[in-house]
Amino acid sequence: MRQTDKSAGRKGPVSYQGRRAARSGSEQRRRAILEATLRIIVRDGVRAVRHRAVAKEAGVPLSATTYYFKDIHDLIADTFTLFVENAMAQVLDPVWVKIYEFVGAHGGKLPADSAGREVFVAGIARLMADFVEREVTLQREHLLAEQAFMQAAVLDERLRAPAEEFRRRIVDGITLLFTTMGSREPQLDAEMIHQTFLQLEYEHLIRADAVFDRARVEAVLAHRFRLVMR
Repeated sequence: MRQTDKSAGRKGPVSYQGRRAARSGSEQRRRAILEATLRIIVRDGVRAVRHRAVAKEAGVPLSATTYYFKDIHDLIADTFTLFVENAMAQVLDPVWVKIYEFVGAHGGKLPADSAGREVFVAGIARLMADFVEREVTLQREHLLAEQAFMQAAVLDERLRAPAEEFRRRIVDGITLLFTTMGSREPQLDAEMIHQTFLQLEYEHLIRADAVFDRARVEAVLAHRFRLVMR
């Protein structure tokens, strides 16, 4: 089994564009501004981000937001960067830990016999379904922020680089999993599974009843994994 750690999808630190803080107190204020911006984006969308609105949300003087961020683009871009950091550390990394523990318990590779393969597929699908369930129930704000940023990237070409970086980190993590499992086309397999995640998450975000259909999610993921592992 190819060894990995909880940072399976990472390729290096993401970079901020705004003015860096020289002191710890200043860094705390700068982070408070970014966190306030993220709350506004989740609640009201990217278009609601204005210096005055952010200053009010963060409880800081208006001059503080314009000091650290020369324009709204830098403020939104750095908030996106903060979102990516939080998403990797708090949402995605814990998933990879569990997945690789599971893969390691099965000898670090896809079982050769059909019965063993079915147990393996069911186990992976269960772990992935756990992830989707947490996303659409306990971490719904994370998904709302992701949707908002991706839509903003479609409209603002300056946000496309961080959006693509975020997508690439997720796909790279899944690609490493398929490489470990011996896939002939790990990159293409990873792209398909990633699209499945996006589909399932979006479906549950727009459901009027807000009920998580665990059985269907697990069945869809198991079906996709069977397809790519043939």
